[in-house]
Amino acid sequence: MMVVVVVVVVVVVVVVVVVVVVVVVVVMVVVGDAVTLCLYLLLKMKQLILVVLAVVVVVVTAGPRERRQTAEDCQWFESCFDETLGVDIPVNVGEGDERTTRAAEPQNQGQGQTLPPLDTYDKCNNGRGSCVPYYLCHDGDIVTDGAGLFDIRLGDLDPLASRSSSECSQFLDVCCNNPQTENPQPIAYQAHCGRRNANGVHARITGTGFQDNQAQFGEFPWMAAVLRKEKIHDKEVNLYICGGSLIHPSVVLTAAHCIGSWQASDLVVRLGEWDTQRTYELLKHQERKVRTVVVHPDYVPRALHNTYALLFLNTPADLTPNVDTVCLNTAYNYGNCWATGWGTDKYGQEGEYQNVLKKVELGVWNNKECENALRETRLGKFFELDDSFVCAGGLPGQDTCKGDGGSPLVCPRGDGFYTQAGIVAWGIGCGEAGVPGVYANITHSRDWIIQTSNQVLEAMQVPVPASTYWN
Repeated sequence: MMVVVVVVVVVVVVVVVVVVVVVVVVVMVVVGDAVTLCLYLLLKMKQLILVVLAVVVVVVTAGPRERRQTAEDCQWFESCFDETLGVDIPVNVGEGDERTTRAAEPQNQGQGQTLPPLDTYDKCNNGRGSCVPYYLCHDGDIVTDGAGLFDIRLGDLDPLASRSSSECSQFLDVCCNNPQTENPQPIAYQAHCGRRNANGVHARITGTGFQDNQAQFGEFPWMAAVLRKEKIHDKEVNLYICGGSLIHPSVVLTAAHCIGSWQASDLVVRLGEWDTQRTYELLKHQERKVRTVVVHPDYVPRALHNTYALLFLNTPADLTPNVDTVCLNTAYNYGNCWATGWGTDKYGQEGEYQNVLKKVELGVWNNKECENALRETRLGKFFELDDSFVCAGGLPGQDTCKGDGGSPLVCPRGDGFYTQAGIVAWGIGCGEAGVPGVYANITHSRDWIIQTSNQVLEAMQVPVPASTYWN
């Protein structure tokens, strides 16, 4: 368009100058001044050249300032880019065209550009991808992070992005594979026996309302609450009996004297519990019905010798950060052990059951020393401590108490994990100075626990041997 204007202007100027020169020449000839005529013609030729050059310069330099982009100028990319301003100028798509406008090729490719939604592009004729500008397709896949955009390679494109396939109707569009949208899978919890979460699960709880003897949420993931079902006012409720420990996804270890004469059908096990009165915990607790109860064959109810009981669950527990098993190794450190439970905080009628799981740090005693200490109590000098017991505690105010029966006593085994050393059994009062608490000794009956668990689980057709969970 600009060239046509220049040509027309030049022609007009030349015609005008020629007419003027012809008139002047005729006059000069009539007058007869030949010398003056030659000088005049040379001068006019110079002026004619200067005028033509001036007109061309004016027209050319004035063009860009007056130019306005139109939809016809931008039909390749469907939007225009003003080089002087550096911004996108959208162009309306023609009526009946279902596509949405797209930005032209950016001047700085790959520098923080925002890509249009995938559904704004045409589908390839073969249905295997979308038609996108060539610079958004790299190695046959749509660029989604704005990085690695390549220069045009017409005639040398990847087969999946070839113009020769005629999969796309727009010039410089190529057929490109749609990006793969896969939802990230959560990392599976790696179960391990004896993992104590000293700082809690997902968060550490502190503050004036939180007591030092209260466990963090999920700190002892093997802790179990043994409940019994009972009807009150025609409504079935679960009442707390005692504590226990998860030694296998399908097995809970507790004290035989806690179970008493209760049948398996009367019992429910709650795992992952922390605050018994509220449900705001980060992870939910799990409840399982009890299928079978097995009590140690040498259990002596009156003296509580061999007070071991195994509860086999109807369905295995799901092992999660707040529900996991405890180890059952025979070797452990006698110091820095922990006992847990929801039992009373004091001995006697003044004692109150705890809503939040409590913990107490204890040391394990040598059995002979424990026996001597217990002989100084009302048990008398002839008391003999059975080998099925182990003792721990003895510091004033640091002890398990009523309601903690069946709960585990765990000790570190040297590699950061904990093994169960005992089961809360009995004591002389609670927290008396120099008087340790008495626990069922796990080492004494470990073989029975393992053998019985394997036999019952095999009969229940549970595929994984029990021993794989606590070693």
